[in-house]
Amino acid sequence: MSKRYMRNILALLLIILLAATIGCGKKEEKAPAPPANQSATPSSPAPAVILDQAVVAPSAVEPGKDASGDAVVSVNGVVLKKDELARRVAAKMKLYKDKIPAGKTKEVQDSLKKQLTEEFVMRTILSAEANAKKIVVSKKEVQEAVDQVKANIPPDKTVEDFLKENGITREDIALGIRIRKLVEKEAGTKAKPTQKEIGKFYSDNKDKFTAPETVHVRHILVTIDAKDDEKTKADKKAKIDGLRKQLVEGADFAQVAKNNSDCPSKENGGDLGEVKRGQTVKPFEDAAFSQEINAIGPVVTTEFGHHIIQVLGKTPAKAVKLEEVRDRIAGYLEQQKHSEIFNQMAARLKKNSAIIYY
Repeated sequence: MSKRYMRNILALLLIILLAATIGCGKKEEKAPAPPANQSATPSSPAPAVILDQAVVAPSAVEPGKDASGDAVVSVNGVVLKKDELARRVAAKMKLYKDKIPAGKTKEVQDSLKKQLTEEFVMRTILSAEANAKKIVVSKKEVQEAVDQVKANIPPDKTVEDFLKENGITREDIALGIRIRKLVEKEAGTKAKPTQKEIGKFYSDNKDKFTAPETVHVRHILVTIDAKDDEKTKADKKAKIDGLRKQLVEGADFAQVAKNNSDCPSKENGGDLGEVKRGQTVKPFEDAAFSQEINAIGPVVTTEFGHHIIQVLGKTPAKAVKLEEVRDRIAGYLEQQKHSEIFNQMAARLKKNSAIIYY
């Protein structure tokens, strides 16, 4: 896998969730059950994860005991009990409580039961396979993954809050890393794309490898509010017209922006840098891409307020050369192959497991 993919823990967690959809909805799917004289208790059902906190292992069936009374599903003798599933569903419902449409509570609960049951099946199967292959993860690896998450969330949010809000635990992260290692081990060198494959992908998708047209713009903003009365509206319009008059007469744009703009960009003289289509509201975009370079444009009004826009430069769209994107294509193709290998492996392991849905 590419280094970027290996560090992307959210993608690893997504793999777990995607795995839960494999074979979803089948009432019973099991391999031949062990003979009656053999124990159904699995070997090493708990993940081989080195963490400060203890990892809670799924319950195992006691030899000779019928688990069907309080069980939801049994995976090679590892049981998900009804009260545990209910606890997990309740936790998810609490997580989603503000996002569930009115009258859809029962439907969402039923969907979560199926999803979490299948997630349990795949976690159990994959964890057992990782154990069999002696794949472990260290506290350092988990912390590195947590740090990667931290680097990609807003600075005002702690990583602990982010994980809690999304129902992600360190055990989830550890399992994600183990699954990634398991896939790597399964793939070997088969997932490495050839130069021919990279070239073909580039040729087949040339229309996607273009750098879009951009404009370098700066602006001055006088904000407007729906609560403004008529006098306030008139005063703000007069203010923006007066500022534009100053600029047309030769005033320094950066200084006028710094002293008068309501946009945070005023600290940079109103400079917004390079902007491509789709990044700003339509009236602003239309003006920015149609104005002449260095011209002081007419006042443009958007939902945010009145703007004076100046275009400092334009960069036309251009094709991106293969050499510029070769590594990105290779990483993408490698991810695709790993995804295929993962799906094949998960399907094989599930087919060869004794799975009973009660």
